[in-house]
Amino acid sequence: MDDSLLTYEDDTNVTKETEASLSYEEKKPSKAINLKNHIITAISLNLMEIIKDNSCYEDFISKDKFFLDRIPSISLNDYIKRLVKYTGMDISTLIIAIIYIDTLCEKNNYILSMKNIYLLLLSSCLLSLKINEDIKINLKSYAQIAGISLEILQNLEYSFCLYMQFEFFVKNELYQSYSDYFSNYEIPYSNEGK
Repeated sequence: MDDSLLTYEDDTNVTKETEASLSYEEKKPSKAINLKNHIITAISLNLMEIIKDNSCYEDFISKDKFFLDRIPSISLNDYIKRLVKYTGMDISTLIIAIIYIDTLCEKNNYILSMKNIYLLLLSSCLLSLKINEDIKINLKSYAQIAGISLEILQNLEYSFCLYMQFEFFVKNELYQSYSDYFSNYEIPYSNEGK
């Protein structure tokens, strides 16, 4: 797979048309924005901890459709921010996407690594957007945000559904436990807002 487009250093490849076609989020009070940034940072730090813990299992990482030959130059935190910014997804959608990834890993003994987390996040967020926010997604624009082709995006989405056995319902109690966990996640001061 050509993952060269996953190497965003800025947002120049995303056109105003793409941004307008996906983003519908209204301005929120700064307290909500601060919580949103906190949760995004908490999620990226938590994923990095899991990936670090999984590093001893490198030989067992599946080289499936989500596997990249090289790690993108964009940080995981910046990648999540990019997905949230250009899709306008609600923070609850992002939290559900993380629940989906955890569920996928549990169901399939799947090992997260830096070489698969980007495309797993992309797919999980896409499905969470479709299910949680029940909006029509312009897949071509979504693929552009991710820096991949439409065909690859469709294959990733289908593969994610197969791994999930097409079971995407999330109980309210499970969602609330994840939301509370990330809302109260202790972030070292130097990482907040990065």
